[in-house]
Amino acid sequence: MKKLMIMVVLGLLWTDGTQAGFWKSDKIEPARLTCEYLENPFGIGAEKPRLAWIIGAQSSRGTKAQSANLRGIRQIAYQILVASSEKLLKKDQGDIWDSGKMESDQSIQVEYAGKPLKSCQRYYWKVRVWTTRDSGYQASDSKVSAWSKPACWGMGLLEAGDWQAKWIKFPTNETSPWVRKEFSLAAVPDRAIAFVNVLGYYELYINGKKMGDDVLSPAVSELPRRSLYRCHDISEFLRSGDNCIGLWLGKGWARSGIVARVQLNMTVEGRGVVIGTDRTWTCSPSTHTLLGGWKWGDFGGERVDARREIAGWSKVGCKAGEWTSVEETAAPGAVVTAQSCPPNRIGRVIPLATCIAMGTNTWELDFGTNLSGWLRLRLPRMKSGQQVVMHYADKRFQTPEGDKTPAGNIGTTALWKLKTATGDVAYQTFKHIDEFISAGKKGEQFCSKFNYHGFRYVIVEGLPAQPAPGDAEALLIESDLETAGDFACSNDLFNRIYQIGLWTLRCLSLGGYMVDCPHRERLGYGDGQVGIESLIMSRNVAAFYGKWATDWQDAQNPSTGDFSHTAPSSNGGGGPAWGGTGCVLPCKLYLYYGDRRLLDHAYEPIRRYTEYLESRCSNNILRAYGGKWDFIGDWVPPGRGMDTTNWPAKPSAELFNNCYRVYLMEQLARAADILNRTDEAQRLRTRIGEIRPLIHAAFYDASKQLYVLDEQAYQLMPLMTGVVPDDLHGTIFKKLEDLIQVKNKGHLDTGMIGTYFLLQYLQEIGRDDLLYIIMNQTTYPGWGYMLSQGATTFWEQWNGYYSQIHSCFNSPGGWFQQGLAGIRPDVTGPGFKKIIIKPAIVGGLTWVKCSYDSIHGRIVSNWKLENGKLKMDIIIPPNTTATVYVPAKDAGNVTESGKSAAKAKGVKFLRIENSVAVYEIGSGCYQFVKE
Repeated sequence: MKKLMIMVVLGLLWTDGTQAGFWKSDKIEPARLTCEYLENPFGIGAEKPRLAWIIGAQSSRGTKAQSANLRGIRQIAYQILVASSEKLLKKDQGDIWDSGKMESDQSIQVEYAGKPLKSCQRYYWKVRVWTTRDSGYQASDSKVSAWSKPACWGMGLLEAGDWQAKWIKFPTNETSPWVRKEFSLAAVPDRAIAFVNVLGYYELYINGKKMGDDVLSPAVSELPRRSLYRCHDISEFLRSGDNCIGLWLGKGWARSGIVARVQLNMTVEGRGVVIGTDRTWTCSPSTHTLLGGWKWGDFGGERVDARREIAGWSKVGCKAGEWTSVEETAAPGAVVTAQSCPPNRIGRVIPLATCIAMGTNTWELDFGTNLSGWLRLRLPRMKSGQQVVMHYADKRFQTPEGDKTPAGNIGTTALWKLKTATGDVAYQTFKHIDEFISAGKKGEQFCSKFNYHGFRYVIVEGLPAQPAPGDAEALLIESDLETAGDFACSNDLFNRIYQIGLWTLRCLSLGGYMVDCPHRERLGYGDGQVGIESLIMSRNVAAFYGKWATDWQDAQNPSTGDFSHTAPSSNGGGGPAWGGTGCVLPCKLYLYYGDRRLLDHAYEPIRRYTEYLESRCSNNILRAYGGKWDFIGDWVPPGRGMDTTNWPAKPSAELFNNCYRVYLMEQLARAADILNRTDEAQRLRTRIGEIRPLIHAAFYDASKQLYVLDEQAYQLMPLMTGVVPDDLHGTIFKKLEDLIQVKNKGHLDTGMIGTYFLLQYLQEIGRDDLLYIIMNQTTYPGWGYMLSQGATTFWEQWNGYYSQIHSCFNSPGGWFQQGLAGIRPDVTGPGFKKIIIKPAIVGGLTWVKCSYDSIHGRIVSNWKLENGKLKMDIIIPPNTTATVYVPAKDAGNVTESGKSAAKAKGVKFLRIENSVAVYEIGSGCYQFVKE
């Protein structure tokens, strides 16, 4: 079955990548219109939202392109119409904004420039483009496209004064209360929008129906500095006469307690009507109660007491239960903004794989894979008050009777044991537990509401019968990120690493930020930077990462400029590289999506952080500061993890962090270039030039010809950041190569951040052959070893100690797509306006298939070795160009679409570089063959 699934995936990739299967139309038109990176979004908080489109015909994943014979297509002008109604837009009347014909090739990050936008309004827009063909083709006049299909966006509440609703709190310490309000309308509203602003989690109900399919809303923010609101179009759920609005709340990250406000903005019979929270709303305890302390190692779960159910609690006329008035309260003081990232949704429903009886009324449910999310369990009829308890585990240990230390590695605080007839079975649960108390009714079902778990196993106690097929399901919760890339190759191990890496990232992307793990901490650690390329190349994460970048800025210390080690919810340990995530994210989003606005906004926070690190220096060298958890360098290398006392000595962390300090300065200097801060860019580069030799002098051991420690990370970091003097570069690189191939026999010995930079550096310098050797290992340490031990998600440590669902080693996906397939951004044309296709033909690979839906459109890079020939099938989207690297010592041996590449239309030979023929091409389909 596994092989069949892989074959299906590969078939889909091949169909999408070939000229016959991918290009579907010669018609050139704008498509996939987005506003702030989202299609038809609702609740936009930006006063000047940014618009984008791509050019071409519809493809199977929603990306657009042009047919094979239409090469070199580029946009030379556009016109945007924005209207206040669909009717006006159909008449080509842009009463809000008519840009006129704008002579520009810009099709992304186009800032709205019309009349001031109004709160709560929906706007309709479309675009048309003028295109031409690059030189090298038969001359043709420019062509104007048809108008695109219409799109829209809806505004949130732009001003603080737009909020009329009162903040409310609740007279008891309930962690998941119900709140309700009945009201009457003279007629069915023409339009009705609900704005929900909650510190905590919520679900919104109108006349008994839940609004939307999102869960655990809103996204997590840096409380108490920022709270997020979401918008719901509730027009079709309201009626003339009596109505009821219900709010189900959960405490979540609101450590000071839940506060909320809800506002309904409606148009009824042509008049504006506003209903908002105030002291006339009522509340009641719900069926759910939070368990655990919502803290490190104790996130607990929920108790669901079905006896407390109030039928129809969010419907008109509910008289059951005890309802008390809410209390009005002062505003919490946080900045209030619209949620800019996609919501959480159920991404996959996973059936039960096996069920084992572990004793009387006790069952082990195994779902076959680790995940983050919920258990949904349909229950047999039980007696009122009968209790079922569920323990969640990401790892299972079999131990001898009475043995207090389970076989393998486990943290004692995470352990829970179950006594069985054959001995103890230990599970790594991190105190994750749910409880269900029956009301004695038929058809009861358990499911979480405002908490979640990281698990593969659920041990259910008190369940009187084994779950029937379909009665137990696991629900993956993830941010609803659109698929943006695929990868497959001839190496099955690589395919499995790629798929498990992607699954791990999906398990960690909930809540609008990258969590380190879903069970023990749930914090947005700086770990998340190591998976940036992997997630960007597989999902559309522009809005997701943009929101997380804002969390980091919110978490910055306003006095010192220091970034915390986590965001949101500043907490946890780390080192300079952890806070560096707040600097790296805006730079990456500019490179991959052309997001200059975010980079401009983040520039001062990045500068302040680099200056903070400088303030920590002594004699121009960054020395260890703070406590044990404040100056970590490379985290959990093999044999140096949390299960050991063998942490690297202080000089190792100091070298690592000084090199990272240079890395951040380089990022800031490039940002200064982009933002035309020429003097600052020069100052930074002068400073970098000053400190590189000082770092070298402080940490280089001339007698051993290495830096501080005979391990890969400590040779890699000086190489990557230019700390190594030119005359020693060959020596240190040879040392790094020997550490990989000789000392470690093809394995890495790096930790979390060192591994990420090792992949990035070796890919950048063209040593993918070394990465192939590393990635192809199945023995310890490595990703293949994890898989050989049955891992279904990547671990926190190479040996499997502690968390089994973790962010530490999520780097491989980026190398598969950017290294092996060779799809890379070009720094001279951000947002893939300029593309690099530079595949690595290494090891025993015979073929690679890869596609990526960039913000400009789909890019495809497929290659195959067959009968001594290299065949490269490439697709470049309209309005972009690409530099293509074809491994060939002689350009005369390269053909394109059956002709000499030198004579092919739209193909320009640039140079021979390190036995590679380099070409420039425009949009279209190409097939390069090297004889």
